[in-house]
Amino acid sequence: MATFCFSIPILMKRRIGLGLSLIMLAGSLTIGLALLPLMGAMSSLVILVFLIGCVYYMSRRWLLSIIVAVIPMILVVVSDYVIALFAQQVFDLSNADMQDKYLVSGVTGIMLLTFALSYLGRYLFGTMRDHEPFFRRYGALLTAMVIITLLIFYLNIWIGQQQGFSNENIRANSILFLFYFILLVVVCVVLIRIMMKETNLQNKQVQYERLTEYTENLEQLYMDMQKFRHDYINILLTMSEYIRSGDMERLERYFNDRIMPISQGMQSNNYKLGTLHNVKLQELKGILSSKLIKAQELKIDAVIEVVEPIEQVSMDSVQLCRCVGILLDNAIEEAVHCETPSVRVAVIKRDQSVLIAVTNSCRSDTPELYRIFERGFSTKGTNRGLGLSNLKEIVAKSESTTLDTQILNGEFIQLLEVYGSPVTTKSRMTG
Repeated sequence: MATFCFSIPILMKRRIGLGLSLIMLAGSLTIGLALLPLMGAMSSLVILVFLIGCVYYMSRRWLLSIIVAVIPMILVVVSDYVIALFAQQVFDLSNADMQDKYLVSGVTGIMLLTFALSYLGRYLFGTMRDHEPFFRRYGALLTAMVIITLLIFYLNIWIGQQQGFSNENIRANSILFLFYFILLVVVCVVLIRIMMKETNLQNKQVQYERLTEYTENLEQLYMDMQKFRHDYINILLTMSEYIRSGDMERLERYFNDRIMPISQGMQSNNYKLGTLHNVKLQELKGILSSKLIKAQELKIDAVIEVVEPIEQVSMDSVQLCRCVGILLDNAIEEAVHCETPSVRVAVIKRDQSVLIAVTNSCRSDTPELYRIFERGFSTKGTNRGLGLSNLKEIVAKSESTTLDTQILNGEFIQLLEVYGSPVTTKSRMTG
């Protein structure tokens, strides 16, 4: 039970705290000691249901909870039979004294092998969770596979129990379980490789579209400047004629109707693209420019400040763009409902980190911060509320990223800081 319960935090990269791990262990031992005399090995299935409930309490995701709880049980069964197969070649298990010696060494071997396999599973499982589309597409299939695998394992265990666990039965089950386990791992690896290729292609397509949008807006700004330069002399000539004739009334009207709209248009474009030249990462520049232009089109006062050149951010570019996109999308969606909508973005280069600050105007009835980050919570209707919860998950997976969220003086402030090395403090929410 200790091996079983402590393999789960290994798979979850220790996101399950020591307190919950001890509760799982105590509950498993209580259930196991009570049911083992009545149900034998099948009592483990009751323990499995208990552990699924414990993991769900932490994650609030059923498929994830089932997979994380079932995989350690499969690993324990595989380790048990592999060690038993090895012991048949080393120990004379017909001798009672030798059986006692094997009990200690066998349990120790099962524990060590299970933990080793758990670290392997942690790598594969972490890869799945890092690619959210994989879990959305293949989560149900993977859950069904691990449940069927477990049922096959325990069906064979029950058959072996009826036959008295003969050496031939243990040998046959060991080979069967090991083969089936390897097949399960191969299927997962193949699915992961397929999804990673699809995800990379999709990410490249998104980056290309953002870069194209940025280039098009840059070209439009250049054309506007060319037009203004072309008309500059003519504008001066028309104004000089009004001045020569002393017609100040018509000069004022001409200036307000013709000159000011051109100035405002150029000023607006300057807000959109002004200091973005300091962002040297094309993907980040693309997402910032596209979202900023979207805000301007929605009549939001959008400003960006990038004082120093940003040449490197110690975070995967796709995950970084996902974070920035979520921050800006939520800022725009909230600001558009305010009387004086505004979105301000600053990218600040520090000694050991890069800080991305997003501030937007917000309504007075903004929900509490802890509710905003709950999966499925949204003020915009059903089937929404995934953005900020996804952001929280991305930040939690990154060992060098922190997120600080505040509501201050009628403004919603989010500070995403990416360090050059791992940090211990992950996120703070204040209001």
